[in-house]
Amino acid sequence: MGYTLKLDIYYFSLRKIEKETQRKVKDTVRTFYITKKEDCIFSEFVNSLSFDKVNKDNYTKVILEDFIKGFNASFKSNKNNTQAISTTSEQYRGFDSKDYTFWGVFKGGITGISREVYESDNATKPTSTIDESKVATLYYYYKIWLPLDSNVGILMVQSYTSVGCTSLFKEQLENYFIRKGYKISSWSKCIPKEYIEKYLKDGYIDEIHVIHRKRDIEKPLNPVFGAFMFAKRREIFNRFNIFFKDFISVVNYKSVLQSQIKAISTDFDEEQDVVKLFYVNSKGQSANATLANIEDILPTITLDDSLKDENSQQPKWDELHLFTKDLLNDIKKQISYTPNLIV
Repeated sequence: MGYTLKLDIYYFSLRKIEKETQRKVKDTVRTFYITKKEDCIFSEFVNSLSFDKVNKDNYTKVILEDFIKGFNASFKSNKNNTQAISTTSEQYRGFDSKDYTFWGVFKGGITGISREVYESDNATKPTSTIDESKVATLYYYYKIWLPLDSNVGILMVQSYTSVGCTSLFKEQLENYFIRKGYKISSWSKCIPKEYIEKYLKDGYIDEIHVIHRKRDIEKPLNPVFGAFMFAKRREIFNRFNIFFKDFISVVNYKSVLQSQIKAISTDFDEEQDVVKLFYVNSKGQSANATLANIEDILPTITLDDSLKDENSQQPKWDELHLFTKDLLNDIKKQISYTPNLIV
């Protein structure tokens, strides 16, 4: 059987950065970006690129080459230095501006810790050592749909059973857009209709909790109740049923839900407050997750074994490209996307 291939799919949108600022969070200084309030049409982003002769017919090629160039043939690690990824010009890659897509392969894996390598039939003597500065890699596939006439794009990232670098790839894609003056405003996991129907057809959200974090630190408290300043205030919405399949079929459902909560909760702060969803199905099975981690209760998209090499267990890149192309076309129908001509 070996490893099973998985696929993560996400919606994302961009907003133009207006100002960069720094704020002290705990003991570190973090960078924050003030953006425009509305998501931009991707043609706006493409037209802002400072490349000669970039146009609607070649922009996916330009972005793909520039994204790869940004790695400088080196690995980029996460904040904890536990994973690192890179993509280089000799890796499998492609683009199609007419279909608004570009794709490729990146390599990534564990770093920051020393490891010993053994033959499987000899656990006594290591054959080599991988020190903490090295990266032990696997190869992964990605595809990005960046339609000029829309403010919603799609990212697809392949991984293996229990092994993946999806979060780090998303982080590097975010950094790429930031360098170009734009910020990803939201990520929402995209679930194709067939998976929604199979796993979530009869489940529904029956309760939403909003945990408020904002504090008025200027308002004095009796010393006896000083600790009360750090108490959690929870707002509960219940006595309703929202079918889960309907909820996650909404494009950018995270942002949409936040806007709906804001309409009925006047002191809701979408940047600081935590939204928690409670889910139940007809069998009485229940689950809950924060809106930020809603993926915890969404089904995993597993790929057929015909898409991987039987010996190496790695994907067949051409077959995976065709599979994701068909899947993307299904998703575009699901969200009622109709292309408009961009001049």
